[in-house]
Amino acid sequence: MAALDSYVHGVVLDRAMDILMGRLNVVAPSKVGLSFAAVGKIMTAGPPGSAAVEMSARTYVAERLGLETYQRPDDIGAALSMVGVPKIWSTAFPQDAHTRKTALGVIVSRRNRIVHQCDLDPLSGNGATPIDSSDSLEAISVIEGIVTEVDRHC
Repeated sequence: MAALDSYVHGVVLDRAMDILMGRLNVVAPSKVGLSFAAVGKIMTAGPPGSAAVEMSARTYVAERLGLETYQRPDDIGAALSMVGVPKIWSTAFPQDAHTRKTALGVIVSRRNRIVHQCDLDPLSGNGATPIDSSDSLEAISVIEGIVTEVDRHC
């Protein structure tokens, strides 16, 4: 899950920088929510379009995006839409977007149970939920398939 989150953060940051620096025109309304202080520091970092301005902007945008997690399907879709990649699920998976989103949601929920609840079995309450290597390999396969298809549209 961390790899998926990191991948989406990277795509969003790179596309956000392309939008900010005028290399990518996106007509959809997009906002990241930078403070006025951050915007002021970006504007005074150097001449417009300079490497100093881009580095400053990248720093503040990355800091702001660092407050978000991009693991759940709707969060991933909203993040990519914000930087000009609309309807990623139906575009990347026209025949089975719902199935892919559901599969990812199951993986995220299990990951969160492992991390935040010691993976306690909610049915028995007496121990960890069973898991074996095939469960892990299947999760990796699902995530890899999602990233491969999504990346074709970013």
